[in-house]
Amino acid sequence: MGIKANVCQRLKIFGADVSCVMVFPLTQDTVVALQALSTFAAGRSHGIDLVVTVETDDSTPGVSFNIDQENYLLHQSQEIETMEILSLQVSAEGQGLALIQLNVFYNIRSDGTMMMKRGRRNAEDHEAFHLNVELLDPEMNSAQLLICSSLSESLGVNSTGMVLLEVGLLSGFALKQNGLQTNDLIKKVETQPGKVILYLDSMTAEEECFTIPLVLEYKVGKVQEASVVIYSYYEPRQRTVRAYRSEWRGNMSTCSFCGEDCDQCRPQETDDGNILSSGGQNLLMSSSYPALLVLLIITIFSV
Repeated sequence: MGIKANVCQRLKIFGADVSCVMVFPLTQDTVVALQALSTFAAGRSHGIDLVVTVETDDSTPGVSFNIDQENYLLHQSQEIETMEILSLQVSAEGQGLALIQLNVFYNIRSDGTMMMKRGRRNAEDHEAFHLNVELLDPEMNSAQLLICSSLSESLGVNSTGMVLLEVGLLSGFALKQNGLQTNDLIKKVETQPGKVILYLDSMTAEEECFTIPLVLEYKVGKVQEASVVIYSYYEPRQRTVRAYRSEWRGNMSTCSFCGEDCDQCRPQETDDGNILSSGGQNLLMSSSYPALLVLLIITIFSV
């Protein structure tokens, strides 16, 4: 019983220290806490069959959380809409252990105006981050993206938890090999087709800048704009989006890569009736998609 009481006391300490976004003040604290909770839960996972009910005193329907052997390690949440006064009744029935956390988001009045403080609605009405994106692409085969960001003062917090910076790339470009290295701020760099994702430890009011080197893999005409998104990992609605584009690449015709009248890119028919492409470059032309699609469909139906 002494060990059980000690563990329950530690759970109360963890519950009091955790923030509204389910993280602790330090990353190391979060890891240690989750390891402790997981170990404790694993030892008490047998015979779990618990129903936790949360009810209000108004006409709003209550919510129930079912916890069993299959989902006892999963995080369950429910948003409750309420008026000025909130009164909740929490009850549990069955066998098991559950940690319940109530997050309250509210508004305060300041200087005669309503300012949103730590509110979810603030993420919808105001941008959560300052974000500036600048493209440097004076050369054909390479470019650089300069991205600077900081936490917006309107959120009313000094720092965030983990933040994701999703960088959409212009058509034909990819991240230069070993172009970004992890450090105390950049915890992980993930590359996807047409996108680079940076996992940032946190974001504060102090501006942080990132230089992303890019290389051209395919030559593309009429390049369209791309977007950069930064958002909170734990509260995705807290986000800011910026679009960027290359003026001269957007105005460049596909024939700019193929010589006069696009002669170097037109397929040529050989003596035996086969189609031979005369271009040896890596080109990506929008006009080639319909032909390839029709050819693929014919091939599938002819088999």
